[in-house]
Amino acid sequence: DAKQNGANAPRLANTLNLSLLGLDSETLLIALDLEGVCASSGSACMVGSVVASHVLLAMGLQIERARSAVRFSLGKWTTAEEIKATGDAVQKIVERLQTRKSEYAVA
Repeated sequence: DAKQNGANAPRLANTLNLSLLGLDSETLLIALDLEGVCASSGSACMVGSVVASHVLLAMGLQIERARSAVRFSLGKWTTAEEIKATGDAVQKIVERLQTRKSEYAVA
């Protein structure tokens, strides 16, 4: 389940913050990197931090949702093809991680 964070808040038009519920953002970021997709789990000042974004928590997000948040930013030269490839990569990764998660679930 994906939720857009800050959808109705004033924000930069080139930035999308999504929570992919049930999945850890650090795991997602590693998988995205392996697919050639650059993303982050927070602002530049939080690089290397494994704690949930204080901004998302201040917005009222639950800790689980904040810990599953990934941020995508578009640049001036980002193409429609790159956006589609990123969406395809996210879908593939989420499906793979959810399958693995269910394989290890305790019945």
